[in-house]
Amino acid sequence: MIRKNGRKDKNMKIIRKSSIFASLIVISVLSYKGYECYQNKIVQANRGIASTKIVTKNNIKEEIVNNEKKKNIKEDNLKDILSNVNSEGRKYTYDVKEVKNILDNKQKSDGKKIAFLTFDDGPSITVTPKILDILKNYNIKATFCLVGKNIDTNERSRNLVNRTFKEGHALANHTYSHNLKNLYPKNKINVEYFMEEIEENNAAIRNIVGQDFNTRVLRMPGGYMSREYYKDPNLSELNARLKEKDMYSIDWNAYDFDSEGNKKNAAELLNEVKKSVGSKEKVIILMHDTYGKEETAKALPKIIEYLKGQGYEFRTMS
Repeated sequence: MIRKNGRKDKNMKIIRKSSIFASLIVISVLSYKGYECYQNKIVQANRGIASTKIVTKNNIKEEIVNNEKKKNIKEDNLKDILSNVNSEGRKYTYDVKEVKNILDNKQKSDGKKIAFLTFDDGPSITVTPKILDILKNYNIKATFCLVGKNIDTNERSRNLVNRTFKEGHALANHTYSHNLKNLYPKNKINVEYFMEEIEENNAAIRNIVGQDFNTRVLRMPGGYMSREYYKDPNLSELNARLKEKDMYSIDWNAYDFDSEGNKKNAAELLNEVKKSVGSKEKVIILMHDTYGKEETAKALPKIIEYLKGQGYEFRTMS
């Protein structure tokens, strides 16, 4: 009995050792599987992160490309809108529609004092260069309301239009002929003829500054106000045609009176500006750079200095 029990105990010990060894093997295998699974999860996670990084980089790259496209589209649209000025002149522009609202007393005050210097009936080889030199000296941009027949007078006149545009000034349409009898026969607007003259004038300017030129700014010879004063029956038809072309007829609310009454010297022109500007917040000042307006050129530095002293900044219409 004792021997049998001894053998039994010995066998039990062997069995236990085998079980323990087997368990250790199982645990080792499971541990390895768990570790392998864990490593796979880490690899998958890292792959996911890497994939996310790639997607993120791709998204960023795509977003940059899209933003560049949007920027280019915006700049192209800006070019279309502001095609009566060059790239340098764009920072000085003011929407002509807002200028129209100013003249019609539809714009609320924003506290900013702005002066729009406008010159009609040019170019002239005697006065326009002097005006441009003064504006360049003061680093001020203006709006030039051009007459086509004066543009086409000679090569020097065409060169002045090119210089005006290159120096950042805005170009406006003042009809091709400025002939009141043809434009307003029997004191009524000949709408078809008037629109033809606008196109003829634009074409004359395009031939100089480029085919992309287009202006939304019109100054009617004699002023829009004169057509209202005479109760022109064709004014509403002209308004409709201008609206189709997104053009605005812009008059003035201040004047140096260089084309009214007796001829005035520079000092008198300055006084007229002071009186007509008064306390206005936004002023659109009418002057001329055509032949015989040398006194306007002489008065211009004093006019600029006066306006600057009153706190005005200078803008163009586009």
